[in-house]
Amino acid sequence: MQPDGTPPVLELKGFSYTYLEGTPRASEAVRDVSFRIHHGERVGIVGATQSGKSTVVDSFAHLLRLGQGQVFYEGEDVADPGYDRGRLRREIGIVFQQPDSQIIEDVVGADVAFGPTAAGLSAAETRERVEESLNTLGLPYQDYRLRYVHAVSGGQRRRVAIAGVLAMHTPVLVLDEPMAGLDPRGRKELLELLIKLQRDRELTLIVCSASLTDASLLCDRFIVLDRGTVVMDGPVREILGEADRLAELDITLPEPVVGAREMQKLFPDFPTDLLTEGELESELLERLGVTT
Repeated sequence: MQPDGTPPVLELKGFSYTYLEGTPRASEAVRDVSFRIHHGERVGIVGATQSGKSTVVDSFAHLLRLGQGQVFYEGEDVADPGYDRGRLRREIGIVFQQPDSQIIEDVVGADVAFGPTAAGLSAAETRERVEESLNTLGLPYQDYRLRYVHAVSGGQRRRVAIAGVLAMHTPVLVLDEPMAGLDPRGRKELLELLIKLQRDRELTLIVCSASLTDASLLCDRFIVLDRGTVVMDGPVREILGEADRLAELDITLPEPVVGAREMQKLFPDFPTDLLTEGELESELLERLGVTT
C-alpha cells in the first residue's frame, strides 16, 4: 500500500512460471518474482535475453495461464474466477516489440480506431480519440488517417501501434523494447514523445528492455532480472552506480556510463550514476580542475 492506502497498480507476489510445464521440454522462465509498481511510476524492467522480462510483461495482462495469488491489479487477484480480464486488458496497454504483430487493419486510422470501436464507443468519440492519439504521436491526423500501414516506415508503424493503445485511454502503458530497430533520429523523436506523453497524461509507464540507453531517460526506477529472478530493484541512479554488476549481467549500458567506466582507469572513484553526456563532461572537467 502507498501512504494514502491506495494499493499498487501492479503487484507480483512470488510469481513463478514454467513454459510447457509437465513435459520433457519444460522451461522455467521466472522464479519467485516479487515487486510493486505504484500509480504514476516510470519503471524499467531490464535484463539480458531470456532473463524473464517478456514473461513478466505477459503476466500483467493475464496473457499466461496464471495461478491464484501471484499477480494483482489495483489490489485484485487477476487469476480469481470471475475476474474481468477484458477490463484488465482495456486498462493495461501493451505495445509489443514487433508492432506489426498487433496492427490489425490495413489503414492507419482504422487500426487506431479498432480498440475504441470494439469497446463500444460511439463513432464521434472514436474519431476524437483517433485524432488525439495520432496527433500526440507526431502523426498528424489529416495526413496519416488514410495512409496504408505498409506504406509508412518502421518507426511510424511503431507509433501507430502506440496510438492504438493510447486511443483506449489506458492508465498503464507497457512498452516492450520500444526503440528496437529504430535509427538514431527515430529513437530520439520517440523518446521525446514518450517523455511528453507520460508527463501530460500522468501514465504509469513500464519499459521492458535489454538496454539501459533509452530506459535510463524514460524511467525513474529499474527492476533488474537475471535468469528469471529479481537481482536489483531501485532508483535509476542507484542502479547505474552498480555499472560493473550490470555489465556482468550482459545489460547494455548507456554511453555516459560506458564513458564513466573508462574514466575509472584514471580516477578510480569516478561515479557511474550518470544519465547524460553533459553530466559526464561536467564530472570530468571537475576532476581536471577546469572551470566553465
